[in-house]
Amino acid sequence: MKPETSVYKPALRWNGLTPFYDRIMALTMRESRFRTMLLEPLRQRQPRQVLDVGCGTGTQALQLRVLFPEACIFGMDGDARVLALARQKQLEAHRPVLFEYGLATDLPYPSQSMDIVTCSLLLHHLSDSDKQQTIREMHRVLRPGGELALADWGKPANELMRLLFLGLQLFDGFDTTQAHVQGRLPNLLYDNGFKKIFPTGQVNTLFGTLAIFHAIR
Repeated sequence: MKPETSVYKPALRWNGLTPFYDRIMALTMRESRFRTMLLEPLRQRQPRQVLDVGCGTGTQALQLRVLFPEACIFGMDGDARVLALARQKQLEAHRPVLFEYGLATDLPYPSQSMDIVTCSLLLHHLSDSDKQQTIREMHRVLRPGGELALADWGKPANELMRLLFLGLQLFDGFDTTQAHVQGRLPNLLYDNGFKKIFPTGQVNTLFGTLAIFHAIR
C-alpha cells in the first residue's frame, strides 16, 4: 500500500501518521467488506506461494495466511516502519508470514514463482510509468495461470464519490490519481501483460469508489 515513486511517500503521506494507519482504514474504508470481496474469487484455490505487494501493516497478508494455511505467504513493502508494525501483528496473531522489504517496481522474487499475487491501495501512489512497471513485475512473478487480485481507486460511482475523491486527490496528488478517476486500471493491466481481466466489484467509501479486479496471467 505504499508508493514506489522516485520521491517516496508513506501511505498516509507523513511518517507520523503511520501508527494510526489501521485505525483510519477501519473507520473510513469499509475495510472488511473490500478485503472480503478482493479475496472471494481465490477461496477455492490451493496455492503454494502467495505474495501481497505493498503489504503495509500486514492485514491482508495475515488474512491470506488464514485463507491458505498450507501456502507460503510473503508480504512485501518499501516502508520499514509499516513492516515493523506488520511483524508485531504477526507475532500477536501467531500466524507465520514472511515480511520483506522491497520495491514494487523491482520485486525481489524469481520469475514465475507465485501462484497468487494480491495488491491493494498501492498503485494510486505511483506515477503512471511506475504503475506500469509494477504491473509488469506482478505479471512476471506469477506462474502461467496464476492470479492477481487488485483493489484500488476506480472511476467514481456517482457525483458524491467524485467529490469525495477530489479531497483524496488534494491529499495524494492529481498526477498519480488521474488514471484512477478516469477508470483506466483495466487498460493498464491489459497493456502490461494481463489479457484476462474481470471486474469483481466496487465499494464506495468516505474517500471515493474502490474498484476490485481479478486477472489471470
